[in-house]
Amino acid sequence: MQFRHTIVLALAAMFMAVSCITVDKSIGQGLIPEDQDIPVFTAELDLPVELKSAQPLQGLSASESAFGAIRTPENGLVQFATVADFRPNFSGWDFGKDAVVKEVYFLANISQIFVPENDQAGIPQIVTLHRTYRNIDSTTVFNNAFTEADYDPEPVNMSETVYFGGDSLKVILKNSFAEEILTATQQERDTLDLFLKRFKGLLIKTSVPEEGIYGGRENIINFGSGTIYISVNFQPTWAEGLVRKDTLFALTYGNQKCLNLSIYESGEMQTKDPGAVMEFEGAAGNKPYISKTALKGVIDEWLKAEGLEDKNLIIAKGSLVFPFEIPENLDMTKYPPTLYPCNREFDTTYNANVFYPALDVNVSGYSVGNMNRSLKEYRMDIPSIIQDFVSKDLSQLDDLTHNLWIMPITSSTDSYYGTVSYNIDLFTYYLGKLNGPAAGRSPKLQIVYSVLEN
Repeated sequence: MQFRHTIVLALAAMFMAVSCITVDKSIGQGLIPEDQDIPVFTAELDLPVELKSAQPLQGLSASESAFGAIRTPENGLVQFATVADFRPNFSGWDFGKDAVVKEVYFLANISQIFVPENDQAGIPQIVTLHRTYRNIDSTTVFNNAFTEADYDPEPVNMSETVYFGGDSLKVILKNSFAEEILTATQQERDTLDLFLKRFKGLLIKTSVPEEGIYGGRENIINFGSGTIYISVNFQPTWAEGLVRKDTLFALTYGNQKCLNLSIYESGEMQTKDPGAVMEFEGAAGNKPYISKTALKGVIDEWLKAEGLEDKNLIIAKGSLVFPFEIPENLDMTKYPPTLYPCNREFDTTYNANVFYPALDVNVSGYSVGNMNRSLKEYRMDIPSIIQDFVSKDLSQLDDLTHNLWIMPITSSTDSYYGTVSYNIDLFTYYLGKLNGPAAGRSPKLQIVYSVLEN
């Protein structure tokens, strides 16, 4: 027992000896000359936010097709449709002679659905497929690129197709649709461009909720999973005495890209004065919007009030903060997980001005607008853009780069390199409410900066 007490006392003595060591935190002070010691300051400014439509939004996609319709009391009716070419799975197909179409149908897997209320997930929607009069090309970039004049109003459905939101969609088509395809010439069968030029594509859409009825559903197909199946009975001609046979011929719905279309009633709700609450939408609907002229005015007023208008400022951090309130039912599943400032750029691939996330989204360590339920806010770091607003005259700010839409974005990680890339979520019809400029907790611009001596 004595031995054990000795060990305890020895350990206690060691602990006391160690705990008596002091740390001199002044070591290193004074090594940086005072004229090189740069103070850091902070500022918080009210954001001049509007509510503005994101029309037109690029709708071309190699990943997702969306169709459906939703009506809400806040934003009215939105309709989604998708257009894609269709093509044979192989060239040189030959059905001998006297080919007879037995059945033709469209089949696709539904990858996800979006509903404004959970009880809408299984509602019935009438789905129709329509022949288009034109193909997707370089002139069909945006969500409003097709009009009713660009497709046949008469569906190619055999009969009414009711879809209840399940994991697959099957639409029985008219035999006449397949019979026309079987008239393709040998050259059209062997040359994809000629086949596409003659047969064009198909548009998929649904019925809309009746006036005064709220709800609906957006349905999303993984692009490339849609297939048109044609069951054919024919007489083979490549040998004598062969009996007639049945075969199933497949055409893929979608050649390289599809075009997602959407139409909104909410354009009438755009406003320069959103008040205390901003109702925002996904896809090409209304978004919080910050004009370069208004933001430049707010920043210039702050610089003048602080006597900084002629100073050289370095922006270490510039954050847009958009607060929100938790709904009474605590359901925020319809809110986007991430919001971030986006602007338009001229894209030489599309030969058009299209939306992209602001470049700061790619800088490691910056806040990229993830929803923070604890702080009840979305925070987005864009210091390089704020640096432009501080350092440049209004005439030097670009309409495309410096007008900002706050939009849902998605991220993906490269499985080999581990790099993260960000893209706009072009299709999901998110719905949510953010605090507006008149709210107690209003949108803010928070700046961390230093002043360099001229």
